[in-house]
Amino acid sequence: GETPPGAARSGGAAYTNPVWTALFDYEAASSDELSLRQGDRVEVLSWDATVSGDEGWWAGRVRSQVGIFPSSYVSLQPVGYGEAPVHADFRELRLEEVIGVGGFGKVYRGSWKGELVAVKAARQDPDEDISATAESVRQEARLFAMLRHPNIITLKAVCLQEPNLCLVMEYAAGGPLSRALAGRRIPPHVLVDWAVQIARGMQYLHCGAIVPVIHRDLKSNNSECHSAVTLSHGIPLAPLVSLKPDLPAVAE
Repeated sequence: GETPPGAARSGGAAYTNPVWTALFDYEAASSDELSLRQGDRVEVLSWDATVSGDEGWWAGRVRSQVGIFPSSYVSLQPVGYGEAPVHADFRELRLEEVIGVGGFGKVYRGSWKGELVAVKAARQDPDEDISATAESVRQEARLFAMLRHPNIITLKAVCLQEPNLCLVMEYAAGGPLSRALAGRRIPPHVLVDWAVQIARGMQYLHCGAIVPVIHRDLKSNNSECHSAVTLSHGIPLAPLVSLKPDLPAVAE
């Protein structure tokens, strides 16, 4: 039979357990799609794109319903794997100056429970139901909460108190990588070290995370630096990749 891409191996044999767990809710957009609810046990019937009709889609069954669904919404890990995002009370957040603006919305330097943080406030389209925006932020927070890597900036908490919808993230005090690079002669071994750290963060997102994340806008002015240097990378709602000056990637 078929083997799922990236399937775990045990004793040299591919793990072909057909029962996976839904990590997120998914609403079927057509009659041939399968709706999922977080925690559903999904019996995978086929991992073959010629059966589902598209790469990244599988065919499966939940209870008596059969259909296709996006493979990134399920995992062999139990749904409780990793920690649920911490919920922050908006009254506990102190927002200071705007330090960035992007597709997600505005990013503020701020503080939460005495800690310096970056607060990413979700942009709200006046034509969109705020509950839909809240659900997007909630899903993004759940994804971020599953990420654990030294070169990925950490989610501290999420605020879902409408209309104040935001992600509370680890703060990178060094600013954009582009600023660190501008007008400076940086030794080649340092540049290689930074590049390797970025690659390690990307490798983790693509291959090591519970739900694979594809970075779609990696560039120096979309990256943040911790003190000397830290990077950010953008996932749909704007996560960060981080370069740690105290974690050498290349041996001296």
